[in-house]
Amino acid sequence: MREDEKREFFRVHDHLLIEYRQISAEDFAKLKDFILHNSTQVIDKINEVYFKEEKESTSKNDQIYAYMQVINKKLDTIIDYLYKLQCGEAYHGLQTDVNISGAGLQFECDSPLQQGVYVELKVVIPVFPYPKITAICEVVRAQDLISSTIGRFGIALKFLVINEKDRDILINYIFVKEREYLRQKKETTS
Repeated sequence: MREDEKREFFRVHDHLLIEYRQISAEDFAKLKDFILHNSTQVIDKINEVYFKEEKESTSKNDQIYAYMQVINKKLDTIIDYLYKLQCGEAYHGLQTDVNISGAGLQFECDSPLQQGVYVELKVVIPVFPYPKITAICEVVRAQDLISSTIGRFGIALKFLVINEKDRDILINYIFVKEREYLRQKKETTS
């Protein structure tokens, strides 16, 4: 690593569901405090769902009910995503390859953004209970991609405002992905 490439966080490549929209300075001011003080972490009683067998006094109906709640949450996430796409809200939603870290992310898209503008970003972390992390970002790089695909833009976003609990969720996810990558790399070389 070169000295000018010092990074504060690890980066990984992944395929994630993201939603973003350009916001004004007024929107930035309105959203800033809300995002800083409200974690988007979804709290479920995960031990009750995945470790039911360890408890002594649970019935099959309790187990079925717990699994139905998990399925219901997953369906709600899918319906919410499809509804927003159908309504054409101001958000641009896409499932795309990203390069993500605790400091920001990079991705390719069809809609151009100007360098220096503010963006509200929502990233769905693909680990149960699928938290949707919200952050306010600044576009630090926006460039036309010279490739066979015309109208594609490379966008790099820097997190300006993100709840620290949400950043921790993101960093933990990145470590899990990095461990998976290193494990696969080790298995393929041996």
